[in-house]
Amino acid sequence: MGMAMVKPVFIPKSQRDTIAERERLEEEERQLEELVKKRLEARKIETRQIVVEEIRKEEHIEKALNEEANIEDVDTDDELNEAEEYESWKNREIARIKRDREERDARLKEKEEIEKVRNMTEEERREWERKNPKQLRQTKQKWKFMQKYYHKGAFFQEGVDDVIQSAGKDDIYSRDFSEPTGEDKMDKSILPKVMQVKHFGRSGRTKWTHLVNEDTTDWNTPWATNGPLRAKYNAKMAGMNAPIAKPKGSKKMKDWDAK
Repeated sequence: MGMAMVKPVFIPKSQRDTIAERERLEEEERQLEELVKKRLEARKIETRQIVVEEIRKEEHIEKALNEEANIEDVDTDDELNEAEEYESWKNREIARIKRDREERDARLKEKEEIEKVRNMTEEERREWERKNPKQLRQTKQKWKFMQKYYHKGAFFQEGVDDVIQSAGKDDIYSRDFSEPTGEDKMDKSILPKVMQVKHFGRSGRTKWTHLVNEDTTDWNTPWATNGPLRAKYNAKMAGMNAPIAKPKGSKKMKDWDAK
């Protein structure tokens, strides 16, 4: 026996739930769009009012300044003493011209000295180096064990590289940045071995102390010792026994210099 079919029943349009629900949703959407349009119109009106108010304030301030402005209220001493200002400017200009001339002469002298040394023979160069020894660098202070390093900064340093003399002569520029500060003043070499690490007791403590302590280089290897085997190997290397002579240069560079 087959499935029993339900008899279709006609329902009037006014009693249909699906149509009523659709009309209700459409009405809510239409009301929401009208509300958004009203809010946009209200925001435009509010923005216009703010702009008008700001323009009125600026006009009021400008009007007040024009009414109360007085040339005597401006404090200026540009023309107070022209002769003194002119003399001060003249001294600065003379000092600048003198400084530029000294720098130019120093550069020319250095260039001439370099050319003179280049044209010397090996004996003349050794004699010149003996009479003009290089200035020894300032000896660095020995740091403490595990002392922290602080960079002194690359700017505003009073030194030979400060050509334009922008740095002032203050005590901070001559400060020794290698001096120990804070915890570095304590001698950490007397601590137990387990405490001779950075950030001891913290979560970010390090395992190593310094490179010298962790160096694994074996200086007893044949290539590190200066024995007969090493001397024999060096004798076979190119240029070890040849005298150091001045490079002759290429023919192209000589022709270019001749021009």
